[in-house]
Amino acid sequence: MSNTSDGDKGILKLGLPAGSLQEATGELFRKAGYKVTFAQRSYYPGIDDPEIQCTLLRAQEMPRYVQDGLLDCGLTGHDWVLENDAKV
Repeated sequence: MSNTSDGDKGILKLGLPAGSLQEATGELFRKAGYKVTFAQRSYYPGIDDPEIQCTLLRAQEMPRYVQDGLLDCGLTGHDWVLENDAKV
């Protein structure tokens, strides 16, 4: 992943948790009116909104990616934010 470039303006870079929370997260987005599709062996789920780019990550890594500006936001637990001492 790279930091925001001029080509990324207007695109929300969203981190989604991989693993046990993946399907529940997909269902949450479906209830919100989005269609998220997870493909085998891909870290980039599809979403039916051209202004959102999703990336699958371990929930433990999410705070660092947001802190470093590689993601605009991500779904993770408050415990991981505290444990990583992330400034998000």
